[in-house]
Amino acid sequence: MNILKIMMFVSVVFIFSACSSKSISYNWERTKGAAYNAAVDPMTWAPIATGLTLDATGYDDDITNHIMKDDPDDFTFSGDDADDLRTLSTAITYTTAVLVPDDDMTTKAKRVLVEASALAIGRGYVTLTNSYIDKTSPSGTNEDAFGSNHAVAPFVSAALTRRNVDQMEIPLWAKYSINTVSYAAASGSAYQRVESGLHSFSDQMYSAAVGNFIAIFMHDAFMADDTDLRIDLSGEDPSVTLSFRF
Repeated sequence: MNILKIMMFVSVVFIFSACSSKSISYNWERTKGAAYNAAVDPMTWAPIATGLTLDATGYDDDITNHIMKDDPDDFTFSGDDADDLRTLSTAITYTTAVLVPDDDMTTKAKRVLVEASALAIGRGYVTLTNSYIDKTSPSGTNEDAFGSNHAVAPFVSAALTRRNVDQMEIPLWAKYSINTVSYAAASGSAYQRVESGLHSFSDQMYSAAVGNFIAIFMHDAFMADDTDLRIDLSGEDPSVTLSFRF
């Protein structure tokens, strides 16, 4: 059922309409460009490289065991704190999306829709990995330790916030401050899940990388000038469609 919902979501949000071969070539190049930007972004490859290194050397267990605590009273953050930090990162993303000086309300609405879609795809990724990849958590309490909503989602948000802030006409110190708070919230959310034994340190590295990739790809692919937002509130089936032409 979860897979069906994800497929329905993707099919509704992303509608690709056929045009000329020249348009196909252009849009394929843009898609490749967005994927390349997402892959080479330091917040994608650095966490992956870190996770792979820790797994290959066996240090992931040592770091995870050092961070993990048996007594909840010793936690740096509680489970509720992790939820609040994840919510904070999302709130910063939508706030900065609204504050970006877009040309018109259609572009503003498109930005919000793209960012909401990126967050939804992040949740879908975690649902799929938890369903089909069995990995025992460090605490031994669950079998879906690969893929964390408390790492993927806030790092989707943090990367989107970074893209939004880049386009805001504010002082450099303000940009750095917003990004620092955003990434601190994301890191705290992910860290709590290691501390509570639900995920290993490398699990959270991979999840952070996936979240960053999704965010950068979605922003760079769909915030191009020739993507369209269509809103149809007439008839019995109101719809909101984001598309770019092939």
